[in-house]
Amino acid sequence: MNIEEKLEKAKIIGIGNDGINTLNSIKFKLENNMDIEEISINQDVDKDYVRELLDGVDLLFLTYNSEDKKALQIVNAIGYMADERRILSIGIDSSNKENKDEVNINREFKVDEASMDKFINLVNMLVESISYQCMINLDLTDLKETLCTDGGIKYSYKEFGKDISKEDMVRNLLENVSGSHNELLNKKQIIFIEMGSNYCKEDEMIFVVNDILTIIKEKSENSCDSIFSLYVKEQTKDKIKIGLVCN
Repeated sequence: MNIEEKLEKAKIIGIGNDGINTLNSIKFKLENNMDIEEISINQDVDKDYVRELLDGVDLLFLTYNSEDKKALQIVNAIGYMADERRILSIGIDSSNKENKDEVNINREFKVDEASMDKFINLVNMLVESISYQCMINLDLTDLKETLCTDGGIKYSYKEFGKDISKEDMVRNLLENVSGSHNELLNKKQIIFIEMGSNYCKEDEMIFVVNDILTIIKEKSENSCDSIFSLYVKEQTKDKIKIGLVCN
């Protein structure tokens, strides 16, 4: 899949002043994985505009501050039309206050400045996991089944060098979990793995992945179904990145 095709699959939109500021602070980290848009609170956001905005999109990210009620209205308008088109919509809310108003998107993450870098690395892995460039890729349905639930969500991301044992990788990954305080359903988890082409020999890669998956299963507190993606990327060199999302 070329870059042009990838941009049609995923989009991120900054909404309102805080949402645009968040977007501007992270867009250089998005690795050309998605198209980027900005919407100010004074902008006229009608149905025709939103339809055009969502054309060709399968996976949508929205950055905003839920304390900005006008921005939240725009989020809900876009989320409603995204739901009609069966687009997976994910909110990135910079406010740490609990939302009293309902947010009409599939999944909202409260992400502060301290955890933003980890979350954006996970976003990159999530988007790339449904790319045909991914050696073992996922289907959009896999993401929906994990993210579109009424329960809580937990996530983690870590990067390791080849001198770190697999046991230490998993321990670090599970000790650095973030997410909502709502109770988990413990139904499904996705493990995203990105491996540098120099991390190990090509014929050893699937064995490395299998070892990591086995240790995660042994160390996890729940017995939910697990699926995984594997992306071999030359620019990752001799490192391995692991992301985890569970519901």
